[in-house]
Amino acid sequence: MSKYADVTSHQRDELFYDVSALLKSVDDTFDPDRIAPDAHLLSLTLGSLQLLEFLNRLEERFRISIPDEDLVVDRFSTLEKITAYVASRQAEAGDGR
Repeated sequence: MSKYADVTSHQRDELFYDVSALLKSVDDTFDPDRIAPDAHLLSLTLGSLQLLEFLNRLEERFRISIPDEDLVVDRFSTLEKITAYVASRQAEAGDGR
């Protein structure tokens, strides 16, 4: 499903920054500069309610819909995976930045 390769490195960096900023808005202890892109987010301070709030904000900010069948913890476990998922949903919707 990943169309992450279809975006430029600049677009990927911008998307990564935006996703990190959204996560910071949900969890003010989150510091994207100190977290590796592949660090498992649930092993940090992010709780399940914060994760749901984060997913809602992802949908609003990027104008994507996250179908129930995509709500699998592993899909949203790292910043890298979240960024790739958002890029693929935007590409599917024809809104690839």
